[in-house]
Amino acid sequence: MSGHLSKRLNEMDDLRDMGRFPLTVHAGATANVLLTILLTYLLRGRSEGPLTLPMWAGGVICANVLPVALLRSRTGENTNYPEISEMGFFGDQHKFASWVYAVASANMLVWIVLSWSLFSHRRDRGALAGMLIIAFLCTFFPAWIRLFGRR
Repeated sequence: MSGHLSKRLNEMDDLRDMGRFPLTVHAGATANVLLTILLTYLLRGRSEGPLTLPMWAGGVICANVLPVALLRSRTGENTNYPEISEMGFFGDQHKFASWVYAVASANMLVWIVLSWSLFSHRRDRGALAGMLIIAFLCTFFPAWIRLFGRR
């Protein structure tokens, strides 16, 4: 278990490694999902075209991954990869193992499609509030475990 705790960002090889992120990283990821759900709600009320959902989802994922790709292009053999639990919120987000971005993109896609589906069926403030609460509870789940779980 001690090897699990001392992994560096580029050594992540297990979903459980994400549970070691600092709380600020969990909060940032949660805020990103919540903002995307809110924007999906607003977009769903204004656009009905058949390509709106795929273009929106693709755009959100690109907007999340493009800065990572640009920053990673500047990393080299002297790049410092901090331990997972010691990463900085802004300075280290481009240093994860590559598979982490695929998981994060898939997670975002799930929230977008789930929200779009709900708002297609019921688009009111209650639906929005319910979706935001569910997303908050689920997305912040690894932090909940650390905050309230066994030590």
